[in-house]
Amino acid sequence: MTGDCKFGLIGRNIAYSRSKQIFEAIFRIDRTDDTFEIFDVSPTDLEQTLRELTDRGFRGLSVTIPYKSMIIPLLYETDPLANALDAVNSVAIEDDRTKGYNTDCYGFAWPLRDYATRLKHGRALIFGCGGAARAACYSLYTDYEVDSFAVLSRSADHLGRFERTTSALLPNVAIETVLSDRLSGVVGTGYDIVVNCTPLGGGNYPDAIPFPTEFAWPSGKLYYDLNYNENNRAVRLAGEKSMRTIDGSAMLIGQAVRSFEIWTGINIPFDAVYQSVFGRI
Repeated sequence: MTGDCKFGLIGRNIAYSRSKQIFEAIFRIDRTDDTFEIFDVSPTDLEQTLRELTDRGFRGLSVTIPYKSMIIPLLYETDPLANALDAVNSVAIEDDRTKGYNTDCYGFAWPLRDYATRLKHGRALIFGCGGAARAACYSLYTDYEVDSFAVLSRSADHLGRFERTTSALLPNVAIETVLSDRLSGVVGTGYDIVVNCTPLGGGNYPDAIPFPTEFAWPSGKLYYDLNYNENNRAVRLAGEKSMRTIDGSAMLIGQAVRSFEIWTGINIPFDAVYQSVFGRI
């Protein structure tokens, strides 16, 4: 595919997003005149916006919070993995038909490659229980053989939905769900990786943290925050507690590169995009 294709991002309160910068880097590397637009959409306008962008000839859409599940009934077709995760973050459009995919798993797994040995048969503590958390659990289990999870959320309803989804997706995996107001009974020690899948600490909440101040950090283990802003307080605190820290920048690039491949059939080198956007490898 060459030249002048239109792509975009659909979400809510996403002024902080670097997706436009990432895809413009992809377009430069691919030497195309493609364009990428950001669409901050209210829930009541989601269906109409999807229809309008399809009619306008958009070839692909990234999808972010809070629409990864909400958009599924609006699509013509959903990839089996996205359907199982109940989360779509990438929509391909061809012949006016929309198909949803999940590339979060691919992106999430990317920066953990150097830690495969230490994660094998390990334990994970997950903050949040949305689509990103389901992708994280799936990737940790299938890619790195993590086989024990504790998942925390502030919402009993959301935890119930998480349990229903993951019990079908990962039927033989030990997953404990815990309400955040009972966090005093869950400490970080004993876990090989702690993952923040909430927006707390991210672009809209840079000073917030998903865990209590008395949280017992597992020193020397991994802290993976899916947010990618540089002023993330949680990442800083984890580093101060002698944890190895990973932010969401590599995941962001990985899922974007995979989405572009789905939309166009073109594989763009990860390192080239990452260096262009974040100035490092």
